[in-house]
Amino acid sequence: MRISMVIFAFAVSSALSCKTASVAQESAPPKEASPKLVVGIVVDQMRYDFLTRFADQFGETGFNRMMREGYNAKEHHYSYAPTFTGPGHASIYTGTTPAHHGIISNGWYDVITDTSTYCAGDKTVMGVGSTSSLAQMSPRKMITTSMCDELKLFSNQRSKTIGVSIKDRGAILPAGHSTDGAYWFIGGTEGNWITSTYYRESLPSWVEKFNSTRKVDEYLSTPWDLLLPASEYASSLPDNNPYEGAFIGGVRPTFPYQLDSLAAKNGNYDILKAVAWGNSLTLDFAKAAISGESLGTDDHCDFLAMSFSSTDYIGHQFGPQSREAHDAYLRLDIELGEFFTYLDETVGMGEYIVFLTADHGAVQVPSHLEKLKIPSGYWNPGNMIEDTKAMLVRRFGEGDWVENYSNDHFFLNRALIHQKGLDAENVQRAIANFVLNYDGVHNALTRSDLLLPNKVDGLATLIKNGYHPKRSGDVVLIIEPGWLQYSTRTGSSHGSAHAYDTHVPFLIYGPGVNQGASYTRTHIRDIAPTICALLGIQMPNGTSGKVMTEILD
Repeated sequence: MRISMVIFAFAVSSALSCKTASVAQESAPPKEASPKLVVGIVVDQMRYDFLTRFADQFGETGFNRMMREGYNAKEHHYSYAPTFTGPGHASIYTGTTPAHHGIISNGWYDVITDTSTYCAGDKTVMGVGSTSSLAQMSPRKMITTSMCDELKLFSNQRSKTIGVSIKDRGAILPAGHSTDGAYWFIGGTEGNWITSTYYRESLPSWVEKFNSTRKVDEYLSTPWDLLLPASEYASSLPDNNPYEGAFIGGVRPTFPYQLDSLAAKNGNYDILKAVAWGNSLTLDFAKAAISGESLGTDDHCDFLAMSFSSTDYIGHQFGPQSREAHDAYLRLDIELGEFFTYLDETVGMGEYIVFLTADHGAVQVPSHLEKLKIPSGYWNPGNMIEDTKAMLVRRFGEGDWVENYSNDHFFLNRALIHQKGLDAENVQRAIANFVLNYDGVHNALTRSDLLLPNKVDGLATLIKNGYHPKRSGDVVLIIEPGWLQYSTRTGSSHGSAHAYDTHVPFLIYGPGVNQGASYTRTHIRDIAPTICALLGIQMPNGTSGKVMTEILD
C-alpha cells in the first residue's frame, strides 16, 4: 500500500512537471536571431512590379533566392509623401516618417535662415578624400536614431556599422549618427569614394586601396550594351522611343552606350552613376568594406547599409518602361546573386540577414500615358505661384506674402501676417481654395489641417505623415495621379502619395525569418522595428512602425 502511494505520487509529480515544462515552452517568447551581419539593401526607384514584370528573366540566385528562401511582403507601402530619396532612406532605418525624423525632402526651405538646405549638408565638416563642397556632409539634420545607432548602443560600440552608396544621402542617413563610417562616390574628374570629417580625419587604408585600383576607369572604358538579345526585351518599349532622354552629345538614346566618348559632356566619372556600371561599382566597394572592416567575423553583429543609386538615375532619364531600366534590373539580379554567394563564403550560410526594399517607386512617363489616353500631364507651378501672390495682394493688401514655394509647399510671410493682425488660417485657406483652379492640382491642405488631430484622411493622411511642424510649409499641394512637375517630357520621377510611388518591394531572408509571402498591408516604417525585434535590440527612438510578426520565425 505504501509503495503504491509512492508510485502514484511520483507519477503525479512527473506529469505536473512535464505539463509545467510544456506550458513554459509554449509560452516562451521566440528566441531572437543571432546573425553575424545584417545587410540592408535599398534599390533606388524600384517599383514593386519590377519583381513580377521581370520575374521570368531573373535567375535563381538573386531576387528569386530572396523570395524562395525568405519572406516577400507584397503589399508594402510608404505611408507618407513626399516620396524622395532622402526621406525614404531615413524612414527605412528610423522606423518612422518625416513628421518625426525631420528629413522632409532631399532639400527644403529653411524658414529660420531664409535659405535652402540639403538633407545631408553640413558646412561644419570638411571632405575626406575630396576638397569638394559635395563632401561636406553628415547626418545631423536627421533628428532620430537609426537602427544602426541602436545596434551600436546595444553592443556598447562593439558592433560595426557602415553605410555605402553612390549618393551621399543613401549612405549617410541609414548609417546614422554613431556609425563607423559612411562612404559615397564623387564623380567629376575625381572618381573616388569619399567621406567627411564627421566620421574620421583620413580615409581608411582599404578605401585608399580601392580608389587606387581605378575600377572607375575600367567601367568607363566598358560600353553598356544589352545583356540579352533585343528580342528578349519585349516587356519594355522599343529602343529609341520618344519617352526617353539621350545623354548630352549622344545622337539618340540607344544601345550600345560608348561611355568613354560620352563622359566629357556628361560629368566625366558622373556618367557612371547613370548606367548599370554604377551598381557594379557600388557592389565592388561594398565587398571591399566587408573585407576591410572585417564585418561579420565575430560574436557582435555588424550592419552594412548599402544603396544602389544607378537605377534611380536610369529611371529619371529613360523611364520605368525603357530597355535601359529593364537591362539594369537583369544585371542587378545577377550581381545580387553573386553577392549572396560571396556572403555565404565569407560570413557563412545562415549567419547573416539580408533585406531589400526601395526608397520610392516612380510614375510611368506621363507623355507615354497621354499617348495611351490615360489621364496624366505636366505642370509648371510658375504661373500659379505668381497668380497666388497677386490674389493675396488683392485680398489682404500689399506685401510679399509668399516667402518660398518648393516641394509643393507654400511658405508664407508669417511676420507680415502677424503685423497686419490677420488670422493665419484664413490666409492659408484662401490659397488652398485658389490653387484648386489649376490643372494638375488634386487638393491643397493648410498647416492647420495637418497639425490638428483627425482632420484629414485618405491621401491627405500621407501628406500629414510627411509634414514636420518646424520644417514644412503653410499650404501643401497634392498633385493629380499621373502628373509631374518636370522640365522635360522624357524620363520619369517620383514624390507623390500615389501607389506608383509608394508601393515598393520588401524582401528578407536569414536566421529567424519565416519563408512565405503575404498581401497584408505593411509599411516602410515597419522595417526597422522588425529588424530590431529579430536582433533583440531597442527600436530607434522615433519609431512609429510595428513589428511585422508574420515574418518572424
